[in-house]
Amino acid sequence: MRTGKRIPWSRRLGGIGESAIESRLKYFSNPMRPEPEHDIGIDFYCELIEDGSPSLKFFLVQAKGTQHFDNKWGRSFDKRTIHFWLNQPFPLYIIVYDDTEKNCYWMSVEEQRNKILERMRSGNTKTIRLTVDRTRILGQDKNVAFVQKIKEDLDSLNFRLDLVRGTPQFIGKGYVRAIPVIYLPKNLITSIRERIRISMNYLIHNYLLRKDTSNAYSLCEFLTRFDRGHYDHFVLFGNICKLLGKQKEACSSYRQAIEICKGDKNWNRLKKSTDPSIEDIISSIENEMRKLNCEPLSKGRAT
Repeated sequence: MRTGKRIPWSRRLGGIGESAIESRLKYFSNPMRPEPEHDIGIDFYCELIEDGSPSLKFFLVQAKGTQHFDNKWGRSFDKRTIHFWLNQPFPLYIIVYDDTEKNCYWMSVEEQRNKILERMRSGNTKTIRLTVDRTRILGQDKNVAFVQKIKEDLDSLNFRLDLVRGTPQFIGKGYVRAIPVIYLPKNLITSIRERIRISMNYLIHNYLLRKDTSNAYSLCEFLTRFDRGHYDHFVLFGNICKLLGKQKEACSSYRQAIEICKGDKNWNRLKKSTDPSIEDIISSIENEMRKLNCEPLSKGRAT
């Protein structure tokens, strides 16, 4: 008996596509569907299988079905969905089932991350169009190229997580390794710069302890150009210059340190009770300048 209720072909095609894609994924992974009530733009959570065992290497799949692939398939996705994908701890792949030729094609969202982010920043639309071409086929076999890409993308994502933790690593193993070219959010740039600053201070003081003033000088000179916002870089560089007999450079660096101190309106307000006041710091730097017979600091900004 007919109920009169019809199931749209688009929905049936979507189910056919998901089943075809899932059957191919099962050759090399364990695909799992999210809870049906959660429509989050992810159709499968998958774990790679290596040597017949779960690998703890996960990836995500957005599955699509179509009868109109032509040379490539394209779809506009909501920016919020793409933002969700890019913030997952695992790489996501769009896999399209072409019902006309019964083939599946895939693309890596992680591989396109920089281009996608650039378009998200520059465009005023609420959607981003992503495309899949015919160059990458998901076959009914082990799909070596796809598996290799998953591992590469996992390395890339782990690199990003290491950045967030403050311990960036190279990608890959062995003699030749790589660093991906990626966009960094401002807060992460600030964090990385601060860790570089701290690390360089450790290296500089290590060289000084080892009486290697030449390397200490080179690194500290770079540090004063890398981060011009901390007076202590310039005091340290002035002290190193003094050790090397570079009086003019020492005096100039001390002057710059004083200028930074004079521009710091928060020091006295935020310092601990055991810390010296900004006036005490300036006085101590001026004392070093007198020892070197430096010219007095002019009323204008130091050069």
